[in-house]
Amino acid sequence: MDNFILQKYVKFHLGSKNMYAHVDALHACPPQHDKFTGKIVEGIVKETNCSSIIATVSRKKVDINRPRNKKNCEAIDEYRDIIKQILEHLDIINNYGGLSRPYLHLAIHGMKDEYNKDIEIGTRCGATCSENIKDWLVEGLMESIKSVGIDKTFPGDLSKSVHRLGNLNSNQNYPGYAKNFNTIQLELSLNLRQNHRKEIIKIISDLILKFCNFFQH
Repeated sequence: MDNFILQKYVKFHLGSKNMYAHVDALHACPPQHDKFTGKIVEGIVKETNCSSIIATVSRKKVDINRPRNKKNCEAIDEYRDIIKQILEHLDIINNYGGLSRPYLHLAIHGMKDEYNKDIEIGTRCGATCSENIKDWLVEGLMESIKSVGIDKTFPGDLSKSVHRLGNLNSNQNYPGYAKNFNTIQLELSLNLRQNHRKEIIKIISDLILKFCNFFQH
């Protein structure tokens, strides 16, 4: 897609100003990548024009989906700066550094088919997301998806929680955006990503559109 802005570690798209969500694929670049996750994010952008971030470096070189450390600090800082750009673009950062309305961050990842489930939702057992939004998303997915797991095999990396809860130790110094920032990791089976990509793009896109209308305050 030619509407992405290329940075050193990622490319990103600033979407519509009334789409209060972004999707990302931080393990999209080979080798050792989550196959088709970048394509899924691009497809969701085409359907919704929400903001998005796609990694352009492999996790073997630098893993953005991990807590900030000496190896990945430059990439993490770039990623966090882009999230801030998206929130400023949407004009929802309030005077206290939090968000003036609920915001949804969907992190698209890939798992093997051996786990006998189509999707696993990860919220670090509620640390990254409000319970009502988590329940709403689970219910919405289960209308179309046969097997949905929740916070079991893939609850999401610890780094997912800092956008909501912040981390002010010497290594992080990151305040986060408080309770209105909701991150949900979606681990998609290879079967879904490879053979039902069009369908899963439509399902996730519809949920994003509903979220932006339903969760307004």
